[in-house]
Amino acid sequence: MVWAAFGFNGQVGLAFLDDRQNSPKYIETLENHLVPFEENIGGGNLEYQHDNAPIHTSNAKKNYLNSKNVTVLEWPPMSMSSELNPIENVWCIMSRKVYKNGGQFYSVNAFKTAIESAWYNLEPEILQFLIMSLEKRVYDVILNNGMTLNY
Repeated sequence: MVWAAFGFNGQVGLAFLDDRQNSPKYIETLENHLVPFEENIGGGNLEYQHDNAPIHTSNAKKNYLNSKNVTVLEWPPMSMSSELNPIENVWCIMSRKVYKNGGQFYSVNAFKTAIESAWYNLEPEILQFLIMSLEKRVYDVILNNGMTLNY
């Protein structure tokens, strides 16, 4: 499993997660990756978005992010969140890069290297566009009565 996040001014270092995730492990990932990212981009007023998976909605996680002054955006159920969550678009872009030309991997390290290359070579303009298009996406979902969008 891979965890990542990005903002208008940059992206976090990837986290490769080995074990089944739970709330304490998720908090550890946030502590090791999201908090340093927030500090590097100037801190304060960080708005964080994730889906409604149980580890994302636990009271412990909520308390942790509150203690770090991180605002979590309210988000619809999983059925619509992939249409509105820019990181889902990033995973699609990265997948095309990782598997271009029929890419196959014969070791975990080679696969991780390809994922890292795709992540660290994302054009900042793409990430910025995904963030800036969020308001339009919400509007389009409303106009489409919740149907799939073409982003």
